[in-house]
Amino acid sequence: MLNILTITPFGFVLELVQDGCFYTPQPYTLFVNGTPLLTGSDPVISLFGLTPDTEYRVEIHGLGEPAAATIRTERCGFAIHIKDYNAAGDGIRNDTAAIHAAIYSAPPRSVVIFPRGEYLVEHLFLKSGVDLYLEEGAVLRQNPNRDALAIVKGYQKSYDYTDAVINASWEGNPLDCFCSLIYGKDVQQVRIYGDGTLNGSGMEGGWWNEPKKKNRAYRPRNVSLVNCSDITVCGLTSQNSAAWNIHPLYSSNLAFYGLTIQSDPDSPNTDGLNPESCENVEIVGCRFQVGDDCIAIKSGKLFLSRRHLRPSRKITVRRCLMEEGHGGVVIGSEISCGVQDVLVQNCLFRRTDRGFRIKTRRGRGSTSVVDGVRFSHVKMEQVSHCFVINMFYHCDPDGHSDLVQCKEALPVGAETPAVQNITLSDICADEIAGSAVFLYGLPESPIRNVTVKNSRFRFAQQRLLECPDLMDDPVLIPNLGVYAKNVQELTFKNNQIEGTHVDKMEQEEKA
Repeated sequence: MLNILTITPFGFVLELVQDGCFYTPQPYTLFVNGTPLLTGSDPVISLFGLTPDTEYRVEIHGLGEPAAATIRTERCGFAIHIKDYNAAGDGIRNDTAAIHAAIYSAPPRSVVIFPRGEYLVEHLFLKSGVDLYLEEGAVLRQNPNRDALAIVKGYQKSYDYTDAVINASWEGNPLDCFCSLIYGKDVQQVRIYGDGTLNGSGMEGGWWNEPKKKNRAYRPRNVSLVNCSDITVCGLTSQNSAAWNIHPLYSSNLAFYGLTIQSDPDSPNTDGLNPESCENVEIVGCRFQVGDDCIAIKSGKLFLSRRHLRPSRKITVRRCLMEEGHGGVVIGSEISCGVQDVLVQNCLFRRTDRGFRIKTRRGRGSTSVVDGVRFSHVKMEQVSHCFVINMFYHCDPDGHSDLVQCKEALPVGAETPAVQNITLSDICADEIAGSAVFLYGLPESPIRNVTVKNSRFRFAQQRLLECPDLMDDPVLIPNLGVYAKNVQELTFKNNQIEGTHVDKMEQEEKA
């Protein structure tokens, strides 16, 4: 079955709806107008370089009964070629002004076209109703010299100090950041697409020296979207970001299709795609190979929750490949506004330190509620720890304090987080080195209503003896199948755990 994810004037993105985790059960051949164009097994096909307002007959052969669709590309209102605005594309001359002239002179329903070439820029600002199309071979590269980059004020107060707006954030607080390669603020109805590449020049410019230290401002991302809506990013490669690759903040109705997101495995904080306080987000058919978490869903720290209470909710991750990274899909730890209604399905995790992870701690606040997470039909290969929920996560300057790490029950108050209604089903995990399921709640706020069903966990011969997550007084149990402490309503049904001497679980359950 073919699902048309998006149609643009110069191409479209298709999803092959098949059983399995990321890859199709067998290779297929894509025919366009009767001509074979490619053979592959990726579940999402991005096809660009087409002609606007033209009909194409698409057929998929090799997956049983052939799937077919007739697709007409969109009409293009205005095609704006950046070289007509004196962009060089030689990787040497600064093309920022030329490209901005193209973007900001473009009327609504325009597509700004980047032909093959390398375009050196400081940063590009998006404009509502104007799309960016990077053709095959087009590289948009950020100037690595921080002296050349603008700084975006994280928390901008009004003249009379009665109001403020948030323009940027760093690890859950509104802090000043160097401007991203692509920056959108208060924009709507924008698509960024094509076969091109976003290169953040993270390996240059000393961005990763003393990565926790603020050097005038915090590091830029490849893409930042702040208070935006109806944004689609598809087909592109994002690589070499100085910090997170793609960071939507306070945004809604977002689609990310068929992206390849790559970072050096030793690069700090180079997460793949981190929606923060966002709503209606769809991530489909993306490949991640990064230096930190592949996808991390966040909603800010306590300061933001008390001024701008916007949870992350209605987020879908489907048919994605998480290949290496600290975590595959992570919720936290900056989640003071809460996270609700997350669905992860038909994904493949390879060699990530953890598969699915929720990390939180005291101090995130009573609005920090993780509620309604479903994780199904997922395959894991050589993942050290498959499922981790840790409510003693040590982070921030006070992460080792008694408030955060005390294992005795403390009074429930305005800083107490909660985690509830988590379902894991139809999981197949092979060559586990550490643990299958690790759940550690707060004694005063136990994890509530967790279901693990219809799954198989198979351990590797070589094991790790390490705590499944970051906390003081770590739990060190070799061959750890399932461990649950301070958990209410834990259902473990129709599962298999193979290759561990812990037959079912090491469990301390709060009734």
